[in-house]
Amino acid sequence: MNAYLEHANITVPSIDEATRILGAAFPDFRIRGGGEFRGRRWVHFGNDTTYMALNEYPEGKASKPDYSHFGVNHIGFVVEQLDELDQRLKEEGYKLIPDFQEEGDFRRRHYYCDSNGMEWEFIEYATEDVSKRNHY
Repeated sequence: MNAYLEHANITVPSIDEATRILGAAFPDFRIRGGGEFRGRRWVHFGNDTTYMALNEYPEGKASKPDYSHFGVNHIGFVVEQLDELDQRLKEEGYKLIPDFQEEGDFRRRHYYCDSNGMEWEFIEYATEDVSKRNHY
């Protein structure tokens, strides 16, 4: 069996902002369910295969990851049409993180930051040969 990531559970200052950027990136994502836990809102936002478990902690403060502390720096999604995703995010007011993208022969990677301070990576592969997909 090949393992795959079913979901990631993260806490964000605003579920509405997290679902806004993810909904723009992935039009097939929807709120699968949700509720309240210990007085705080939560939702599962995704499709039938994968989702983000989003927990809201409004008292938290947004800050862009700087890779110097414990925690999630970004979550990467593989996509088939990166240019179309870029256009949807641009239409929603999101901007590429400057100087933090890759345009290679075998993969393209674009990064965006939302107003929650979350960094999101979107990757488009141009090969099925996994040995060519990454640089080590």
